[in-house]
Amino acid sequence: MRLRTLALVVTACLVAPACSDDDGSESAATTPTTVTVPAAPTTTVDTEAMMDDVRESLVRLVMERDGLDRAAAEARADELMAKGADNGAVEKQMTLYSSWMSNYRMHPVLGRHWSEEEAECVVVTMMQVEGMGRTAALMSAAQTGGMEVDDALALVQPVGFCVDLRAMMHADMTALGVPQDPDCLLAGLTEEDVASWFVALFTHGREGFNAAMGEDLDLTCPTGS
Repeated sequence: MRLRTLALVVTACLVAPACSDDDGSESAATTPTTVTVPAAPTTTVDTEAMMDDVRESLVRLVMERDGLDRAAAEARADELMAKGADNGAVEKQMTLYSSWMSNYRMHPVLGRHWSEEEAECVVVTMMQVEGMGRTAALMSAAQTGGMEVDDALALVQPVGFCVDLRAMMHADMTALGVPQDPDCLLAGLTEEDVASWFVALFTHGREGFNAAMGEDLDLTCPTGS
């Protein structure tokens, strides 16, 4: 069935940097099955600038999630960071943040389409919701298939909060040149529907992703000319 071919093509490119539109070393990378957290960089890092970036991300997140004005959000962000500094978590946060920003384009949930701002939002959201220890563990253990549902949700939900998954799936289908019209394929679907495909990817692998996608896509869509 043509849909099955479509699903397999899309899924292969969801987990393979070789399908990225970017030039460079990504095109020669092998298909990752895990999202690993590299060791802390050995080069000199501008910690002050990095922490300023983390603080700014926290401020924006608090403003969006809690409906606070900037002054109140800055105060709340400072409280969160000060609380983390008391137990040494800021250093861990800095390392995790740096590692994430170096590797986010390989994230299986369409990471190659994220902007830097969106990637920052995802990791800060995950650290706020899950805590730094669990965030690091989730990133290290992430794999396409075999994960528990709760862990898969913890990986996908921050992405859904920070990016428009449906729009990015549409862009991905367009970039891959799928034979059907993406507007038709995705008609009536929500971001939650698309997010569920990636939960299935983490829990049941590519076959699970294909099955979840196949249940939601409009099978009657004609192919293009």
